[in-house]
Amino acid sequence: MPIATGVLTQRAVGYLRVSSPGQTGERHSSLETQESRFCDFCRRHSLIPVATFTDIVTGRRDDRKEYRRMVEFVVAGGADFVIVQWLDRFGRNPREILRRYWDLEEHGIKVVPTDEDIKEELVLLLKAGMAGAESRRTSERVRANMGRAISKGVHVGRPPYGLKRVAEVNQGKVTARWEIDPEEKPVVKEMVRLALEENLGYKAIGDKLTATGYRARGGRPFAAFTVHAILTNPTLCGTLVYGRKPRKGNPKTEVVEVPKFFPPILSKQEWQRLQERLSIRRESPRGQSHASVYLLGGIARCGHCGGPMVGKVSYAHKGKQYRNYYCSRAMRSRGLCAFYNGHSAPKLEKAILDYLKQFSDPKLVKEYLAASDRKEVERREAELCEVEKRLADYEAQFFVRLNDLLKRKVLSDDEFAKANQAARTEAATLETRKAELKALLEKEHARASLAESLPRSIESFVEEFEHADVRQQKAELQTILKEVRVYKDMRLEVEFRD
Repeated sequence: MPIATGVLTQRAVGYLRVSSPGQTGERHSSLETQESRFCDFCRRHSLIPVATFTDIVTGRRDDRKEYRRMVEFVVAGGADFVIVQWLDRFGRNPREILRRYWDLEEHGIKVVPTDEDIKEELVLLLKAGMAGAESRRTSERVRANMGRAISKGVHVGRPPYGLKRVAEVNQGKVTARWEIDPEEKPVVKEMVRLALEENLGYKAIGDKLTATGYRARGGRPFAAFTVHAILTNPTLCGTLVYGRKPRKGNPKTEVVEVPKFFPPILSKQEWQRLQERLSIRRESPRGQSHASVYLLGGIARCGHCGGPMVGKVSYAHKGKQYRNYYCSRAMRSRGLCAFYNGHSAPKLEKAILDYLKQFSDPKLVKEYLAASDRKEVERREAELCEVEKRLADYEAQFFVRLNDLLKRKVLSDDEFAKANQAARTEAATLETRKAELKALLEKEHARASLAESLPRSIESFVEEFEHADVRQQKAELQTILKEVRVYKDMRLEVEFRD
């Protein structure tokens, strides 16, 4: 692009970008090559090279610190031209490139690529943008039609693992029905058993299945993502779901659910228990608390700083082992936790078991939950009453006050409209808070059902404790306890799982 200038008064900056250090190849010039093109271009067109801004980041990401610095610099008057080797340095898709190009042009900054014709490239980008928009519209129509078909009971896609489609002829018409696959059902059941009873993660389940001789479809070993896809698919309990996980780049669609579409491999109760177990595993750092041979790993926390209590073996004279729990933060630095909070593992585990045994009485559980929740419930109920009162009085008070001001000609019509809008905004805020409080109170009142289920869970856990290994004990304990805060003087604060 020729630039007519006779005096060195026009300034230019260069924008350089690569996805990773040392990236080269077709349309992937190194930073050195891009900078050389920038300097040569400035010299040929009598531009003053002011600065270069360099990002080492993929085009898919938007966190380009140097690009933002460059825009601030040139918009503030630091340069007249932005020089790039190709326009695709601005982004990965046509819409993003065009948006950034026109943003700079609107501020009077000329964008010039060194290795391509700007007019030809802009035309190509516009065509690509229009083609992309049409492609997106087509995809949306296809997804909408798929959603409608599924809502009517038509399955789209390959059979889920554990199920098979069987063709049958009825009055000359070929139809399909679903059956449980007798070869894959035992594999699914074993996955569920390993997750629930042995408290294994996706990778460990896949490794164990593969070692046992099971194979995924196509004869492949079971990978972690395959196990995850199977165990989190609602088809296991017979429900067909579409749209729960939109593919990358696709817009979110409404979730379509069709219960009792497939023959169920798991009962509703088994499915809910499995999902609860998987969600508990996701709460803890991967592989740490669940792989631990310590019963309270991932449950016990320091009562003084809130840090996790971790198990550690220490050795005494003659090689005798002692298992203990320590505050992990205090072990790293006394600056993180000033208390040397350590306890014998057998003593702490016994103390928690003894603490739990007293909650096998429903009456005691109700008293405990009532005492812990009463103050919070009372505070929220009082706030809800206040919010409802303010909403009830708001409209009348507002219009009385405004009418009075208008009679005295203090407010113009425009000011009245603005004040009315402000009032509506405040009322909307109160309505939002009212809905939040009602939801919180409903959740608190729902905990009353915990008084019925918790004693049974604790009683079952205590009865089976001696006969289970530590992984099974931990898996069951994590369904009862969300957290136990342990203090140096052995005081315990228990939070039950809802």
